[in-house]
Amino acid sequence: MQFAVENQADVMSYIDHYVPPELNEIAVEQTNLYVQQQIAKMPRTVTKHVHSEEWKTITIIEIKKFRGLVVLTGIVQKPKLELFWSTRGIFQTLIFSQTMSRNRFQLIQRYLHFSDKNAAGTNKDRLYKICTILDIVVNKFRTNYIQDREISLAWFAGSFAISCV
Repeated sequence: MQFAVENQADVMSYIDHYVPPELNEIAVEQTNLYVQQQIAKMPRTVTKHVHSEEWKTITIIEIKKFRGLVVLTGIVQKPKLELFWSTRGIFQTLIFSQTMSRNRFQLIQRYLHFSDKNAAGTNKDRLYKICTILDIVVNKFRTNYIQDREISLAWFAGSFAISCV
């Protein structure tokens, strides 16, 4: 599959081919649920003094912004996460502070979830927390990627397998 990226809408269309909207919906639903579970476990005296008390329900737009900023942290290298929001000239990267506050980014990073940890029960599969999203992404790649002659394989010592039961 080939895309001509000429504007922002084209970029978002390309991303949606591999990161479908349902992944964003799962992240929003499960993250908000996890935050509520965590707040409910804390004694009331403690919640007055933690960032959890500041939690505002996350939205689809915010999860997309968060995901975009995470990608940018891999492109723009800084020694500490906090420096992405620095106002000092040498470190300043305006896109971060214009997109989301540092505190909000860190709260989402802290609570980001893709499954209900209470629903797992005694599941022995260590990947149960990401099985739903893993299945969606693998299926998306299978339908969108067409193997071509210019493919390279990297061989590693040992073997690696992912399976969701």
